[in-house]
Amino acid sequence: MEAIICQEAEWILSQQLASGAVVTAYPGQPKIVPYFAHLALYGLAAWGLNLPRVRAYLDWYLAHLERPDRYGVTGTVYDYYLDEGGMEVPAYSYDSSDSYAATFLTLVRLYYEAGGDTAWVEAHWPELEVVAGAVLATLQRDNLTLARPDWPVKYLMDNCEVYRGLKDYARLLAEVKGAGEAGRYEALADKVKRALETKMRLNGGYCPAVYRAGLRRRPNWRRWYPDALAQLFPIITGVLTPQGEAARRLYANFLRNYPHWYRQTQPENFITTLVVYTAALMEDRWRVRQYVAGLEENIIARGHPWPYHAAEAGILLLAIKAYLAGGAAYQ
Repeated sequence: MEAIICQEAEWILSQQLASGAVVTAYPGQPKIVPYFAHLALYGLAAWGLNLPRVRAYLDWYLAHLERPDRYGVTGTVYDYYLDEGGMEVPAYSYDSSDSYAATFLTLVRLYYEAGGDTAWVEAHWPELEVVAGAVLATLQRDNLTLARPDWPVKYLMDNCEVYRGLKDYARLLAEVKGAGEAGRYEALADKVKRALETKMRLNGGYCPAVYRAGLRRRPNWRRWYPDALAQLFPIITGVLTPQGEAARRLYANFLRNYPHWYRQTQPENFITTLVVYTAALMEDRWRVRQYVAGLEENIIARGHPWPYHAAEAGILLLAIKAYLAGGAAYQ
C-alpha cells in the first residue's frame, strides 16, 4: 500500500492553491469547503507528510475567520468559490458551524503531533480559542450542538465530530500549556459524549438527528445518508472504542444492512472511504483489502473521477494507517 500512500498524498497536494486553500473539484465550479479540506489534510498530517503544506492551510483558515459571520457566530469560515480569474469568493454560508470548527481543531492536533510545531501553536492560541468558541456557539442545555444557528437540528455526525474536536483541543492544551488549561474542554467533551449516549442512542444504533423539543428521528438503515452513514461516526471519532462490545454490535448491524459495501468502488456506485476507515478500525481486514484494491483499479488508476475528491483521499490515508497498525485508532 506504500505506492497508494505516496500517490494519494501527491494528489491531495495537487488540489491545494497557492493561498493554502484546498479545492474540492465539484462538477462545474471548483469550491473551497473547509470541512472537506480538513478531512483531506488529516491523511497528510497523520502520516507526517508535507507538513509545511498542511501549515499553509492552517494559516489560510485562521486568516479567514469571521468576526462575526452572517449568523452572528465568531470564529467560523465560509465556503469559497473560485471565479473565472481564480479569485477566492466567499459564499457567505457554510454547511455547519459546529463541525467545521471541530474538525479544524482535530487537524491542528494531528499537525502538532506529527511535527511538534510548538512555535506555531503558541503563536496562534488567540485564534484557536476563537475557533473553539465557534464549536461551542450552538451548544444547547442538553450538551448537544446545533448544526448552525439558523438550522436548529442536532446531528449525530456533527456532535461526534464536536466530541473529537474538543477532546483534541484539550489534549493540545495539556501537551503545550499544561493540564490546568485543558480541564474545561475535557469536561465539555465528556458531556457531549454522555449526551450522545443518553439522547441519541437507540436499540441497534443512534438516531441521526434530534429536532426541536427533543424529537428524535429513528434511524432508517436503508437510507444511506444521513442515517446509515451516521452510524459509523461514533466509531470513527472515538465516542465508542472500536474494540468494545458496543462498537462491534453497531458495525455488525451495519454489515447486515450493507454486506457488500466493499464492492462499491466504481464512480457510479462509489461509497465513501469513511466506511473503509471504519472497517480498518474494526480490524475487518479482508474487506479493507478488497475495497482498496477496487478503489485503486476503478478510481485512482482512472484519474480520481467524481465523486471521489480530496477528502476521500485523506480518509483513505487514515484507513491505510489504521490497517497497517492493526486497527489502532487515533486517540
